[in-house]
Amino acid sequence: MSTQALLSQLLLGLINGSFYAILSLGLAVIFGLLNIINFAHGALYMIGAFCALLAMQWFGIGYWGR
Repeated sequence: MSTQALLSQLLLGLINGSFYAILSLGLAVIFGLLNIINFAHGALYMIGAFCALLAMQWFGIGYWGR
């Protein structure tokens, strides 16, 4: 495996991990304060990803901005 591929996989893993951490921290704070489980964070995350996909297709840019 080349160094560039290894670094890109490492960066992608860190980005995905940070998204999951922010998502889970939001759920933990809401559950800790209200004592109910609110799954709106996941729905908003999915809506944001879908809007990003549509914008990438609409403007013709790639995932990394190429």
